[in-house]
Amino acid sequence: MSSSEPISLDAFRKKKQKEEAEKPYPGVLVWLHCPSCETVEYTEIVAPHGRTHKCGAAVEELEVSLDLRAEYTITQFNLKRISELLEKNKESKLRKLISKSLDNALIALRQSEETYISRLHLAAGCQIPIYPGDLESLRDQLPIVETNKLGLLISEFRFEPEKRFADQKKI
Repeated sequence: MSSSEPISLDAFRKKKQKEEAEKPYPGVLVWLHCPSCETVEYTEIVAPHGRTHKCGAAVEELEVSLDLRAEYTITQFNLKRISELLEKNKESKLRKLISKSLDNALIALRQSEETYISRLHLAAGCQIPIYPGDLESLRDQLPIVETNKLGLLISEFRFEPEKRFADQKKI
């Protein structure tokens, strides 16, 4: 006979919950580059037969596989940081006067982050949960390339997209 321990249902549930909390959401986003307009943007829609830009030029496409959940988590941290910066600017009357243009830039940045979140949800086809934990415990797990001067996190996917097409032309 083997000397095995009895299976604990509670331990099994905790193990499953931990696996679920750490499960990535794989997906694909596409970087688009118009060679005539020199614009770079992203989309969640893969076009297997190519596409044309509004100027009529054929668009260069680069599909990138990524963890949608990690991107969503990074973006949620960025939204929290933007909110903190906006609140900080409201603390004093002098700061309010000086920071009017900064507030407008932060609001535009928040809108772009919210658009990115909606695109991530469309790519996933469902609501995406964030990874549990604080930023310091998740830094090694998330694909963070750098932190900008405002304290916002730049993910590997969003880091210097125009260089992806320059590298692709060298091949």
